[in-house]
Amino acid sequence: MMKTLHRVNTILFFLISFTVAWGQGSLELTPNPAIAAVLATDNDVPAKASLTNTSDHTITVRWIRKIMELSMGWQTAVCDKNACYIPSIDTMLLELAAGETSNMDIHIYPNGVPGQSSIELTIVDVDDSDNKVVGMYLFNQTSAVKETIRQDDVKIYPNPATEYFKVETRDVLAKIDMYNIVGDRVKTFYAYRNKRYYVDDLPDGLYLVRLIDVNNRVIKTLRLNKR
Repeated sequence: MMKTLHRVNTILFFLISFTVAWGQGSLELTPNPAIAAVLATDNDVPAKASLTNTSDHTITVRWIRKIMELSMGWQTAVCDKNACYIPSIDTMLLELAAGETSNMDIHIYPNGVPGQSSIELTIVDVDDSDNKVVGMYLFNQTSAVKETIRQDDVKIYPNPATEYFKVETRDVLAKIDMYNIVGDRVKTFYAYRNKRYYVDDLPDGLYLVRLIDVNNRVIKTLRLNKR
């Protein structure tokens, strides 16, 4: 009887473990948000991001573009590993092998017109609707990002920063990534409580500070002004 119960408990353990592992999100989009500066004289400006399938099996995803804001006269298009699509294409299927990464870029064609834009891109596993990621692509957006940048329960100071900044949060952080206004990662710090993160070697300007926990999840993305 005890052996039977042990065998049942073992089977249940592996079933639960398998279910939990399968249900964990395996789509990673970085950077998020992706940011780019656009001049009216530019022909084609991309906000670049990378989509990675972190699972151990091939998945098919569908990406869906939602234009939140687009200045009159501007056009926008999506590019993945398969193609750069015409501006009228809002959705497409994409297959990713285990561990594979695809570019997932949004392009802006300003056509000689000054302006700004924000694009939302939802990427969802066609076989598991809970496995999805939502990315924001920002063009000439210098204000706080609406839902993706939150400063409610996190403090970053001094801000503006001259030599260094510090972060106060209740979350346990593993690292901190910094991105410039065009979406390039410029620094990565290993995170410790009360640590000073030195930025005196960076050019003055606006940066995005991404806080990442020990499970490699993005906790918050904050703005930092360097002076």
